Amino acid sequence: MAGWFTVALLLGIAAPLAAASKATDVTAARAQTLIQEKAKRPEFVILDVRTPQEFSEGHLSGAVNVNSAAPDFQAKLGALDRSKEYLVYCRSGNRSQQAVRAMEQLDFKSLYHMYQGVLGWQEKKLPLVK
Repeated sequence: MAGWFTVALLLGIAAPLAAASKATDVTAARAQTLIQEKAKRPEFVILDVRTPQEFSEGHLSGAVNVNSAAPDFQAKLGALDRSKEYLVYCRSGNRSQQAVRAMEQLDFKSLYHMYQGVLGWQEKKLPLVK
């Protein structure tokens, strides 16, 4: 009986933790598919959180740049429409992961995190816009 109680207790704790994340991690290949499926929809936003210099060196087509290193980054995130779908990326996945966490705390409804970043995108030989 104690074993069943422990499992039930663990499931009761683990379920809310799993539900806390609203983001879906996607590979560069899956991100490309999402872009092909949703790019023409106004509710789909490709969000590049790298610096403006990195952005100018090459970004995903249609991406919007919001610099995660800028002092007003949180305010800029807060000004975005939380009801839209966002594909968030950076160079390697670190800054975008932090941005996605911040967006989750701001109650964004639909988030995709391209966890391989531009490096993964380039590894797949996918196009960047300059």
